[in-house]
Amino acid sequence: MNSAPLTPKQRERILRAATSAPSKHNTQPWWFRWDGDDLEVHVDPERALPLGDPDGREAHIACGAAAFAARLGYASLDLGTETVLLPDPDEPLYVARIRVTDAAPDPRFATLYWSLPSRRTNRGPFRETPIPSLVLEYLRDAAREEGTWLRVVEREPAYERLLTLIRAATGLEDEYLREERAAWVGAPDAPHRRDGVPARSLGPRALDGTGTVRDLAVGRDIPGRGSTAFERRPTIAVLETGGDSVAEWLIAGQALLRVLVTGTRYGIAASFANQPLENPDLRDEVASEARHYGTAQMVLRLGTGTEVPPTPRRPLADVVGPRT
Repeated sequence: MNSAPLTPKQRERILRAATSAPSKHNTQPWWFRWDGDDLEVHVDPERALPLGDPDGREAHIACGAAAFAARLGYASLDLGTETVLLPDPDEPLYVARIRVTDAAPDPRFATLYWSLPSRRTNRGPFRETPIPSLVLEYLRDAAREEGTWLRVVEREPAYERLLTLIRAATGLEDEYLREERAAWVGAPDAPHRRDGVPARSLGPRALDGTGTVRDLAVGRDIPGRGSTAFERRPTIAVLETGGDSVAEWLIAGQALLRVLVTGTRYGIAASFANQPLENPDLRDEVASEARHYGTAQMVLRLGTGTEVPPTPRRPLADVVGPRT
């Protein structure tokens, strides 16, 4: 165990790792508090999406991803950790505590840590080249290591059925959801904005409008944003958990980031196609092909593409407590 307390630079390293995690519309719905060398992860209710994420499921997934990223930050300092989920029943938004332990860190985490800065949500077109089967197995392994299942949907009729659900959910989306999203998405590039998805990160529109890439600015005119053809048959995977409790949302978040940074290591990019998961009836349909696996938590589009710019991150001073 590290006998000396963490230095300010080491704490900064861990926090920068944690805040690199993905979140819906890049809302970054978390805040952190130090207790000695242990890091607390809290959901920030002020950054919630009451319409698009009414039960907070995706906010919890984001905080789970931040917890996993923090684990990588500790490992980069040669510190092993233990993650305790929902440590205080009296504080339901206090969702994880990452403790330093005597154990050595997972030796695989060092490589994953160095992949964090390159991870992006890529909303551009991917190449038609299929992902090698061995790399897909690495992604499945990453999900299994965190107690989840990554179901790569390849065979018909399941593949076309999932595409149909994604397209149906897009068509059923209510205008009030688009209005809420507009507050976070597509703002002109401005150096003072440190959250949300800026215009430069939206990617082009799909020419036929029927792809798996979610158009976060559908129905809006974003200057300079063009249209292009996307890959004809993207790789689609569903991240599933054994149930649908708050703890399992946090587990899903940890698995999600482990899958994403593992993919980054092998040149695989991802974007999200979670539209059907926002509709309770369609969410059940997404998982109905594989009930024995569990509950669908995220739908991923995977492939190889060109480099895309990062989305902004809030200053560390804005995300670190104490709060009361």
